[in-house]
Parts: sequence; structure tokens; C-alpha cells
Amino acid sequence: MKRIETLLVAIFVGITLISCSEQKEIKKETITQSYQQHSPTKHHEIALEVLEASKKWIQSFNKGNAANCVQGYDSTAVMLAQPFGLKKGTKEISEFWTPFIESGASNLIYTNVSVEVPNETTAFLSANWSMNVGKGIIFQEKWKKINGKWLLTYDNFQVLEQFKTPKENTTNPVGSHLVLEEVIKASMQWTNGFNSGKSNICGEGYSKNAVMNAVPFASIVGQNGIEGFWAKLIKDGAKNLTYHNPIFTAATENSALLESRWSMNIGEGKIYQEKWERIDGKWVLTYDEFEVLKKY
Repeated sequence: MKRIETLLVAIFVGITLISCSEQKEIKKETITQSYQQHSPTKHHEIALEVLEASKKWIQSFNKGNAANCVQGYDSTAVMLAQPFGLKKGTKEISEFWTPFIESGASNLIYTNVSVEVPNETTAFLSANWSMNVGKGIIFQEKWKKINGKWLLTYDNFQVLEQFKTPKENTTNPVGSHLVLEEVIKASMQWTNGFNSGKSNICGEGYSKNAVMNAVPFASIVGQNGIEGFWAKLIKDGAKNLTYHNPIFTAATENSALLESRWSMNIGEGKIYQEKWERIDGKWVLTYDEFEVLKKY
């Protein structure tokens, strides 16, 4: 009996030691920053590349170059052109665009362009569109980087109205693209300023009467208070702010919206809305709402 008791005690002590050892291992575990698989503004850069590819496609269309338009698609691309039907592969896509362009369709204009970047080889673009023969909506263009080139792999758009007679529009065909390019670059400058520890650049990125809701920290009105918030955060050691899966949307010729996931060395969260406006020729934040969802 004593031997059994001794054995049971030994087993209990062994289990206790293993449990303690496991707890120590758990305590040693450290949480690493999310979204470190790419540089802080890599997804901004991807958005700029896709916008450039889209601009070239529109330019080819407006020059009547159907061949270049078709070359903008991957060989296995799928296009849903409502109400004309589903087109599979570049042969069917060419059979749609070539006679359409040759019939006189031109003056293609994109407005309210939105670009989402989920990873380094994929982007989604949506927009309203118009041309001399009608107008409609682009629900989704899926762009993929294949062998170093951005190509359309899926294209879903709809004609909402066909004009009885051709109408010319003097709006810049890629005006929304240009708005987004400027805002993306302003956002990159702000992010690089933060990561360089320059709170003055952060402060200058807001309008004088800007509103910032930093959940759960503070709700601040005014450029000075907002700069003070970022200055303290930087002083406390915050760095390596990284944007992930951003969505850039052109609202008007003088405003754009940005939402994104974010992380830095102290935590991560969600940017619900950055509202950028062009004031006196400079792009600045007039509204900024984000939340910390996880602290490290």
C-alpha cells in the first residue's frame, strides 16, 4: 500500500511540474505585430500601380485601340456585361469590345472610383462610368498581377442607360483616378512621418478644425490637440504603423475616403474612416475615426 501511495505522490508531483512548466512556456509567449508581411505603405503602392493600369486601359479605349483594351485582360478572364451576357476568355471579350469601339463608342469616363487592396497581387476596382453612348456602373474589376503585369481577370459592369443620340462630356476621363493618386500619396507621407517620429508632419496632415475619434482614447477637435495626441503616442514608443487591406474611394474632385486595417508595435485595429479634403490646394484630414481592437 505504501508503495502505491508513494507512486501516486510521484505521479502527482510530476503532473504538477509539467503543468508549471507549460504555464511558464505560455508566459514566455509574446504577441508579434500583425500585418508585418509587407512594408507600412506597400498596399498604398499597389493601389497606385492598379490606378495607373486602369488609366492606360481607359486611354486605349478613348483612342479607339480595341486591341490594347483586350490585352488588358488575362487570357482566362471572365466579363459579365449586363445586359449583353457573359464573355469567357479574350476571344469572346475581343468579339464584344472590338465592334463596340468600331461603332463609335468613346469618351469613356470613370467617376467615384474605389480601389481595395487585399494583398500584393490583387486589387478590386469599382466606379460609375459614362461614355458618349450611355452610362452605368462597374460593380467590380478584379485586377491581378501576373508575370509582373496588372491584368483584368474579372469584369462585372452594367449599362443603366443608353442614349438615343451620342452625348459628349468634357469631364476628365480619369479625374477620379487623379484624386485618389494624390490622396494616397498624402496618406503615405503622413504614415512615413509617423514612423519617422515626426509628430509635426502628423499634425500638419489635419485641417485646423479637424475631428478625430480615437476609440477608446479620446475625441479631439482641432489640429493642435490632434498633434498633441500623436506626439505623446510617438514619445511613448509607438512606431511601425502599417496599413493593411485599405480601400480608397474618390467622393468628389475635392474629397476622398479611406478605410483600412492597421497595426503598429503596440496594437492593432480598424480605421473606419479617414476623410481627406483638398483645402487651399493641399490634401488634409478633416475627419478621422479609428479604433484599437487589440493591445499588445
